[in-house]
Amino acid sequence: MMFEPGQFPDMLGLGTEAVVWHLGFTKPPGGEIGSANHVLNDHTYCCQLGANVCAATGEPSAADAPRCLDLHEKRIGTRDQDARKLGIPLIMSEFGACMDGQSCVTEVTQVTDVADQHLAGWAYWEFKTYKDLTTSAGTRSEGFYNFDGTLQKPKVKALSRSYVKAAQGTTKSMNFDTETGHFEAIVQLDLSIEKPTLIHAHQDATVDYSWYPYGINVNIESVDTNTTVKATTT
Repeated sequence: MMFEPGQFPDMLGLGTEAVVWHLGFTKPPGGEIGSANHVLNDHTYCCQLGANVCAATGEPSAADAPRCLDLHEKRIGTRDQDARKLGIPLIMSEFGACMDGQSCVTEVTQVTDVADQHLAGWAYWEFKTYKDLTTSAGTRSEGFYNFDGTLQKPKVKALSRSYVKAAQGTTKSMNFDTETGHFEAIVQLDLSIEKPTLIHAHQDATVDYSWYPYGINVNIESVDTNTTVKATTT
């Protein structure tokens, strides 16, 4: 069961900053603390900060980037605290909803960077445009594709970041550098798990939006004596 706060007024955009309140739930609805059947989800869009933020183009401008980042840090950080209190995972089930340009890349990168800091899952809105009347796209495409079928490459590259897909234990941290493609993750091993740690890294020499067109170097090292390892991908 995925459940979320009220988009309003649990988050209140004041134009220059956001106020984010904690959930009122003391346990997952219909379940107990630590439920294996619940996930807390929320959305985070800079356009929710105020009516003027996306009024001109339908997406935040470069000048809005600092206050957008502040919103995403507050939103995801507060929900991370809520999820930990309830003992369940967190996913940002909507974010982005932006077109094909640097403003969209900035919005995507800010949200995914902060999500990584909190080890939160995420899902971009949206994959393909289909009469999207709920956002600020108008007649433009917020999906992966332009209306002529061509790919919105800067956006897709921003979303194709490396991450720990499955861990032989517990993922303690992960960080992806969107300037270099350098990825680093720390996993505390559980040797009773017989499956390996899997790291997704987009490698494709045939396209010009791959992070690793010339191959991947992976380095694994021990961090301490408690079977904690660090994996680095470049």
